[in-house]
Parts: sequence; structure tokens; C-alpha cells
Amino acid sequence: MVSIGMVFSAGGAKGDPFHSGVIAAIAEHTGFDSRDAELVVGTSAGSFTATALRAGLAPIDAEARHLGRQLSAEGTAIVERIVTPYTEPEVERSLLPSAPRMTLNSMLPPWKIDPARFAYGLLPEGKRSGASIATRIDELLPDGWPKRPIWIVAVRTNDGRRIVFGRDDVAGTVGQATQASAAIPAFYTPVRIGDRSYVDGALHSSTNADLVATLGFDLVMISSVKTATPDARSWRSDPERAWFSNKLDNERAEIRSTGTPAIVIEPDDTQLELLASGERADACLAGRLAAERVLATSEGTGLRSIVEPAS
Repeated sequence: MVSIGMVFSAGGAKGDPFHSGVIAAIAEHTGFDSRDAELVVGTSAGSFTATALRAGLAPIDAEARHLGRQLSAEGTAIVERIVTPYTEPEVERSLLPSAPRMTLNSMLPPWKIDPARFAYGLLPEGKRSGASIATRIDELLPDGWPKRPIWIVAVRTNDGRRIVFGRDDVAGTVGQATQASAAIPAFYTPVRIGDRSYVDGALHSSTNADLVATLGFDLVMISSVKTATPDARSWRSDPERAWFSNKLDNERAEIRSTGTPAIVIEPDDTQLELLASGERADACLAGRLAAERVLATSEGTGLRSIVEPAS
């Protein structure tokens, strides 16, 4: 039995559409259905894709949602579980630094300052509530955490530690975990679960792909919308994308060092132009084109040799 791990990055409003295009293209061209992945890992927007897969939504239906196409009867039934409208009401907030201890911890030994955690701790909390995210995801998965593994990444505000819901011994519904993972610092309010608060997992990494490095999968596929191919990234014009790209390069190297093949599907210049439009359909097309570009390379040949026996 072939074991495959799927990793879905952060990406804001463009994230889930991009990932949906990726998994639809993979299903169409290789026959591999991402619902069959041994593990799905989602960070921020990527957790929406991960939870949809674990809810049973087929890749072709995931893509159809963003393209305005008719879903299958099965897909329609799954999507119609969600009855709560999506809202982002504003709430009162303090303008004091939201997590000064996180800032302090980012400067402690080994004296390698983490600029993301350093900056976030000094910013005020966000003023928009993402509570409807939790409600909608819990409606999508009415039986709670799926039996098949799903890991959702967030960052704990009091100390800046990365937390992996679904793996670590922390409480919270799958909806709360998704809301926490998507709680963009200084924009959304932190998510309180038990006696701790959590924010966007991209504060640690947009992909967090290193989590799967030692799990011994036959293949890891990483769909990453916040990075770019080496020839399309630039520290001068888009330092954030270059930063996340550098992190992902290191994560992929860590996975490969264990002997596990790791395929990254990320935008090139053509797909970045599509993503710049801000339209969901364009982001979905960008994901499909990025996947088809990789599938047309020698990496794609290697990918097929592994996934096709699993399809």
C-alpha cells in the first residue's frame, strides 16, 4: 500500500482555490484522489482544503466550487451541511502589544531572532472575529475530528510555540483549530481555546512541511501558494514570498534527507499573474496550471510512478 502525505499552505483568500486546482489536476492526470492521502496537513487557508478533503469532498468538486460549476450530488450534499453564513464582525480591542512574551522569546538563545514572532508580539490584536469559521467547519465535519489523520497548524501566543492540532495533546474542535490556524495576526482576533490563545500557523511557516519529514511516507506532495519557483521569487520585489520560499526549500530538503520524495507545486511567473487578479477562479486556474507544469517534468514522471499504483 502506497502512503502519501499532502501539505497545503497558507494563502489567504487565494489559498483554498489554488489548492483545489492543484488536487483536481492531480486527480485528472494521475488518477490519485487526495482524499486517500494518509495524512493531510493544513496551515491557515490550507486547513480549509484539508478539512474539505476529510469531509469527503472530491477534488473535482473542490475545484468546481471555485469555478461556479455544478457539483456532483455527493459534493452538493457535503457542502450543504454548512448553513451558517460567513461573517467577520469587528470587536473591541486593546491597542497594547498583543504578545510581548512572544517577542521576548524570539530573542532568547540561540540568539537567532525570528522577525515574524518578534514583530507580531509588538502589534495589537486584530479586530475582526473569525468565529464563523469554526462554526462552519464544525458543520462540515459534524462528527468531530475525522478518523483519518488531519493536522492543523497554529501558533500559541503566550510563548510563540507551534502547535499541531490533531497531533499534539491540546483541546479544541476541528473548527476551532481551523479558525486558530487562519487567525492572521493583527487582523483577526486570537482564538481562545481552554486557557490559551492561538493565531495563524503561517507565523511559523506558510507550509510547515517539516512536520512530515520523519513519517516515512512513500511521497509527500506540497501545494504552496505563498512561495514561488526559484526563477519567479525576488527578495527585492516580494520579500515575504522569498522568505516563505526559503523556508519551504529548507523543509523540502529536510524531508528528502530522510529518503522521502517531496514534490512542491508552487506558482511561477505565469501563475503569479493569475493570482494577482484576486479572483477565486483565477487562483484555481493558477493551481491547476502549476500542477500540470510539474506533472510535465521529470519530477512529474517520478510522481506518477508512485501515485498511479495508489489510484
